[in-house]
Parts: sequence; structure tokens; C-alpha cells
Amino acid sequence: MLTMAKTIFVASLSSDGETLLSLISAAGPSAKASSSILSSWNPSSLTPCSWQGITCSPQSRVISLSLPNTFLNLSSLPSQLSSLSSLQLLNLSSTNISGSIPPSFGLFSHLRLLDLSSNSLSGPIPQEIGQLSSLQFLYLNSNKLSGRMPPQLANLTFLQVLCLQDNLFNGSIPSQLGSLVSLQEFRVGGNPYLTGEIPTQLGLLTNLTTFGAAETGISGEIPPTFGNLINLQTLSLYDTEVFGSIPHELGLCSELRNLYLHMNKLTGSIPPQLGTLQKLTSLLLWGNALSGAIPAELSNCSSLVVLDASANDLSGEIPGDLGKLGVLEQLHLSDNSLTGSIPWQLSNCTSLTALQLDKNQLSGAIPWQVGDLKYLQSFFLWGNSVSGAIPSSFGNCTGLYALDLSRNKLTGSIPEEIFSLKKLSKLLLLGNSLSGGLPRSVAYCESLVRLRLGENQLSGQIPKEIGQLQNLVFLDLYMNHFSGVLPLEIANITVLELLDVHNNYITGEIPSQLGELVNLEQLDLSRNRFTSEIPWSFGNFSYLNKLILNNNLLTGAIPKSIQNLQKLTLLDLNCNNLSGPIPLEIGYVTSLTISLDLSSNGFTGELPETMSSLTQLQSLDLSHNLLYGRIKVLGSLTSLASLNISYNNFSGPIPVTPFFRTLSSNSYLQNPRLCDSTDGYSCSPKIDRRNRLKSAKTIALISVILASVTIIVIASWVIVMRNHKNVMEKSSGALATSSRAEDFSYPWTFIPFQKLNFTIGNILDCLKDENVIGKGCSGVVYKADMPNGQLIAVKKLWKTKQDEDPVDSFAAEIQILGHIRHRNIVKLVGYASNRSVKLLLYNYISNGNLQQLLQGNRNLDWETRYKIAVGSAQGLAYLHHDCVPAILHRDVKCNNILLDSKYEAYLADFGLAKLMNSPNYHHAMSRVAGSYGYIAPGKYP
Repeated sequence: MLTMAKTIFVASLSSDGETLLSLISAAGPSAKASSSILSSWNPSSLTPCSWQGITCSPQSRVISLSLPNTFLNLSSLPSQLSSLSSLQLLNLSSTNISGSIPPSFGLFSHLRLLDLSSNSLSGPIPQEIGQLSSLQFLYLNSNKLSGRMPPQLANLTFLQVLCLQDNLFNGSIPSQLGSLVSLQEFRVGGNPYLTGEIPTQLGLLTNLTTFGAAETGISGEIPPTFGNLINLQTLSLYDTEVFGSIPHELGLCSELRNLYLHMNKLTGSIPPQLGTLQKLTSLLLWGNALSGAIPAELSNCSSLVVLDASANDLSGEIPGDLGKLGVLEQLHLSDNSLTGSIPWQLSNCTSLTALQLDKNQLSGAIPWQVGDLKYLQSFFLWGNSVSGAIPSSFGNCTGLYALDLSRNKLTGSIPEEIFSLKKLSKLLLLGNSLSGGLPRSVAYCESLVRLRLGENQLSGQIPKEIGQLQNLVFLDLYMNHFSGVLPLEIANITVLELLDVHNNYITGEIPSQLGELVNLEQLDLSRNRFTSEIPWSFGNFSYLNKLILNNNLLTGAIPKSIQNLQKLTLLDLNCNNLSGPIPLEIGYVTSLTISLDLSSNGFTGELPETMSSLTQLQSLDLSHNLLYGRIKVLGSLTSLASLNISYNNFSGPIPVTPFFRTLSSNSYLQNPRLCDSTDGYSCSPKIDRRNRLKSAKTIALISVILASVTIIVIASWVIVMRNHKNVMEKSSGALATSSRAEDFSYPWTFIPFQKLNFTIGNILDCLKDENVIGKGCSGVVYKADMPNGQLIAVKKLWKTKQDEDPVDSFAAEIQILGHIRHRNIVKLVGYASNRSVKLLLYNYISNGNLQQLLQGNRNLDWETRYKIAVGSAQGLAYLHHDCVPAILHRDVKCNNILLDSKYEAYLADFGLAKLMNSPNYHHAMSRVAGSYGYIAPGKYP
């Protein structure tokens, strides 16, 4: 019998093994099938000690469960795991877990490491986590955790690493955490709702090596007690609400390597005590309101690799002592008020790769010693008052790929040595007083992508050798003194997207070979002396969006091939000798949205009926031609905001539409046979436009009536506004308190940049909490469904101190932003403002933003990822390099990249930085691709 009992006995899996199998049960069969690790978990085993990802004690108890980057796809963490009472390490990072952290995890009394990072966990951190008395490492970063940080974390007396960054925590940092004397790493950055001041008690954490609270709502001053952190190596506080001065006590942090304080509201001067930090490698202070001089003591930071103090209010001269920084690679001092000349001693910084001094008040000449910077890759000096010649020694900077000396007072010729630089891709010399010709040696610089030499005094012929620049995308030679013919060899640059030679003295025919530039997006040959006809080959420009040929001597008819330009938004042919009828094919170019200008030519005949298809056109000028017939077709152009048909021979009734009723007589001058109408089909016998315009008595009567009406309106306004205030308060819905709603009672300015069939009242009706689709540092965004079915996005900007400035300056900048047209930029369709509120109106993009996509569960193939990246880069390049004036984005991040249903990328919030030529631009970020303004939240603490 005993033998039989032994025979039928079957050993079973240990209790720890059974607990682990609950993890597979929760994950489901698909997770096990897709994971080689989980497939090794054999339920027939006696213990789980041989399973992958499992480590056991000598007593066969599970002490480590480590499954990072394993696809578990759990909707919640099994609470049964807490029965692994000997567990010392639990790593489930990047395993696609959602749900909340079970309070039972507080039972892991032996746990030393808990890593649940890079998942989709939500809810608060259970206060029971504070019971993990042996815990040394806690990684909960990169989830969707919310609520306040539990002060019970202060009970984790052995804790060395606390990583809570990139979540949704709110409230403030608990001051009790100052008791974690063993803490070495503390990261809470990337929590946008985290507020309050930095507790001074954190200055007691003398073992701390890293403190990161970047991209949060933390405010207040940097505690001077941080000077006690003698082991601190990285202090990361960029993009917060921190204000006040930089505490000089930071000079006591002798181990400090990285000091990231950019994009804050810091004031005062840069403490000279920072010069004692011998191990400091990165000092990023850009985007604050720091003032005073750059302390020469910074030259004692002998390990400094990156110094960026751009976009502040710094003044005085650049210290020559900075030339002592022998390992310095990047020096960014742009967008300040620095004066004096560029110190030649900077040439001693032989490791320098980036030197950015743009947007200051520097004067004097460029030191010839710049040629000693053998490793220099980018040199930006635009927007200063530097004079003299361009040093030929730039030819020694063999690694140079970007040179921008625009908007200075440089004279002389362009040194031929510059074109020997084999890596140079961007040469920008706009807005100087350079003279001489464009050297034929330009052909040697085959790497050139952007050659922008506009607004100088360059002369002679454009060398035909320029056609050898096979990588050239942008060629700007406008507003110079170039003469001769346009070399047909330009047609060899098949990747060219922009060709601008306006305001020169170029003669001859427009080369028909230009039609081979199939990638061209903008062509401006205006204000030259071109003759002959518009080439038929221009119909090959399938990507062209702007064609500007005005003020030349062109003859003949508009080629019928114009119908092929299906992306054209602006066509300007005014002030030429063009003749014949307006071709009916022009009506097939339905992409025309900005402007069609055919004025001051010799066009004859009637308007083609096909023009009725141009329903998105905003501006039309047909003045000073020989056109005749009726203008009924113009009544179909429902998006028109501007019209001029003066000095023709049109006849018949004027269309009866809301737009035409707003036009003044200046739009119709010298068309005596035009007449007013009540039905749009026949002239009213009692109203003759010719007599009305010629009658002085009638004009006087109208003036009296208008004056009277004005007085009545002004008198009535006070009464009406009392009721209007109440209406506007109701229109604001659940937006905010009554004090906020009161802002909406002031008179509004509403400026559309295209035909909009809704009112400011319709917009205000949608500004309700339930319509909020996003909030950011600049404002709150609402989804607005207009009565006509159109969806728009409305951004209400937060009030700032700058709002005290006149609305006119805001309007002037927005006017420029409103005319930006690019396929990868969200279109600004209008704006509205009063003395307290500013609203920006955008096209609504339906598929959310890139951040939502990355945090979601949608899998993207490589082609889609590449499409998003390229689209974002193209939009950014257009804003930074091709707008006039240029616009720096300054806030490129995932939630500012919107996606449509086809995953086409659109840049949003591009206008929140000041325009480069704005008088208040010193508060904007002057950055180039690769600068720290674009660093992802997780890259640095």
C-alpha cells in the first residue's frame, strides 16, 4: 500500500509559481503566444525558478520578477502578486499595463526595487507604498498617474532613486520628502499640473545628485538652501513658472555638471559665483529675463561645453575672457542687447562648433581670427550692426554648414573662399550692402541647399554655373542690381522649390526651360524687364503655390496650361503688357485662395463663366484693363474680401450679395455702364451709378446722413452696451467666473483672413468647459461648431503683462501670421480681440496630436512615422527660414503637432513667439534645429 501511495503522488507547482501564473491569466493567451519569455513558464514545473525573468532564493522563493519590454497587455495589475512575500525586485516597465497601482503592493516588505515605468497606469500612488520599508529604487515615471504625491513616501528612509516624471500629478512637492536623506535621484519633471514652490527642506538632501522638475507648473524662487547640495550634478528646472534671481549659493555645488534653468521667468543678473563650478559642462539660461553683463568669471568654468544665455535682456560687451574656455563647443548669446565688437579671443575656443550671436547690437568688424575655429559648424550673426567686409578666412572653417550674416552693415564682395566649403548648406547674407558680382566659383559649393543673397547691391549677370548646384532648394537673389538674362541653366536644379529674383534689372525672355523645375513651390520674377510671353511650360509646376510676375514687359496671352497649376494660391501678373481674353482655364485653378491680380494690362473681352468656380478666392484685382460685359459671375465668389474692377468697360447690374453691398465706389471707378440693382438681373431706374457718383449734391447728402447716423450710433451705444454686456456674459457659458465673463463685454474687433460665415457671437457661444480640447502655456483651446456646420479651433490666450500693450501691435503681427500658407501648418483663419481677450481661430484638425498618438495603443508603420516626421520638419523649415519676416516656433513639442485622418502633420502654435522684426522680439526664442528648445521631456531630468 505504501508503494502504491508513492506511485500516485504528483508534485504540484509552488505557491509562488501559482501566483506568477495569475500574471499570464490576466495577460491572456495572446500575450503568452507573442512572448518567448512567458512561453517558458511551464505550469508543470515544481518551482518557477527556471522560468525566464524569475530569480529565486536558495529556499526556492521568488525574489525577483523582471519582465521589462515584455508585451503583457494587462488591463490591471493582479493584486495576487502581493503574496510574493520574499520579492526584492519587481520590474514590469514597458509592458503595456493600464489600470491603477494596487494598494496591496504595500505588502512587499522586502522589496528594494519597484519599476512600473513606461506604461499607462492611472490614478494616484497608493499611500500604502509608503510601507515599503526596504525600498531603495522607485520608478513610476512615464505613466498617466494623477493626484497628489503622497507624503507617506517620506517613510521610505532607504530610498535612493525616486522617478515620478512624465505623469499627471497635481498639487505641490511634499515638504516631508526633505527627510529622505539617502535620496540621490529625484525626478518629477514633465508633470504639467504640478504646482507650488520648491520646498526649502529639499536642501537637506545632501546626497542628491540629480534634481529634475522641468516642464511643470512649479513656481516661486529657487531655494538658496540648494547651495547645501554638495553632491548635486544635475539641476533641471527648465520650462516652469520659477521666478526671481538665480541664487548665488549654487556656486557652492562644486559637483554640478548640468544647470538647466532655461524657459523660466528668472530676473536679475547671472551670479559671478557660478564661475567657481569647475566641473560644469552645460549652462542653459536662455529664455528668461536676465539682465546685466555676462560675468567674466564664467571663464573659470574650465569644463564648460555648452553656454546658452540667449533670449534674455543681457547687456554690455561679450567678455574676451570667454576665450579661455578651451573645451567650449557651443556659445549661444543671441537675442539680447549685447554691444561692442566680437572679441577676437573667442578664436581661442578651438573646440567651438556653434557660435550664435544673432539679434543683438554688436558692431565693428568680424574678427579675421574666426578662421581659426576649425570645427565651427554654424555661425549666426544676423540682426546686428556689424560692418566691414566678410573675412575670407571663413574658408578655413572646413566644417561650416550654416553661415547667417543677414541684416547687418557688411560691405565689399562675397569672398570666393566661402564657396570652397564642401559642407556649407546654408549661406544667408540678406539685407546688407554687399557689392560686386556673384562669383562663378559658387558652383564649387555643391552642398548648398539655401542660398539667400537678397537685399544687397550685387550686380552683374547671374552666373550660369549656379545651375551646377544640384542640392539647392532655395535661391533668393531679390532686390539687387543683377542684369542680363536669367541663365537657363537654373533649370538643371531639379530640386529647387523657391526662386526669387524680384527687383533686379534682368532682361530677355523667361527661359521656357524653367518649366522643368517640377518641384517649384514659389516663383517670383517680378519688377524686372522680362519680355515676350509667359512660357507654356509653366503648366508643369504641379506644386507651385505662388506665381508672381508683376511689373515686367510681358506680352501675349495667359497660357491655357495655367489650368494645370492645381496648388496655386496666388497669381500676380499686374503691370505688364498682356493681352487677349482672360482664359476660361483660369477658372479651373480652384486652389486660388489668396489673390488673383491681372490689373494694369491689356486684357479684353468678357469675364469667363468658369471664374464662378473660384469660390475660395479672397482678393481679385482686374482694374485698368479693357474688359467689358456683365460681372454677374463675380457674385459667385463668396470668399472675396477685396475687389477692384475699376477702369474697365463693364456694364449691367452689380450682383446683389452681402459682399457687394459693403463695397465702396472705389471698387468700380470708370465703369459708367455699371448700375445698382435690387434683383441682380436688371438696373434700377431710380438709381444710376454714373449720375450718383458724379453728383456733388448727392455726395454731400450722403455725408450728412452718415454723420447723423454716426452720432445716433454713438449715442445709442452706451445704452446698448448695458444689455450687450449681459448677453456676452451668457455667451461665455460655463467658461469661468463672472469677473472673467465681464472681459467679453468690451467691444470686439473681428478680422477674418478668408470668408467666414459666422459671427463673434457664434464663437463666444462655444467657449464652454465641455468644448475644451486642450490647454497649454499660451492658452486654452476650444472645439467650436459653427451654425453653418464648419468646425474651427479657438485658442483663447492667457492674459499676460504684454496684454497691457496696445491691441494694434498684436493685430499687426497676427495679420502676417494669417497670410501664412503651407501644407504642414495649421491655417489661421481669423482672430478676434477686445481690450481684455484675444482669440485665435484655426482650422480644426480632426485626428488629435502626436502626443496622444504616442501615448495611445495605435501601432504605426514606418511609412506613417516617416510621413509625420517629414511633414513636421517641412512646416518648421518654412516658418524659420522662408517666411518674411521669419517666425521662430519656440515651442515644438508633440502636442503642437496635429494630425489629420491621413496622418498628415500640421504645426500648431507657430505664432506665439514674436516675429523676428518685432520690437519686442527679445522675449522670443531664437533657436535653430537641434537646440535645447526642442528637447523631449524625457531626454533630460
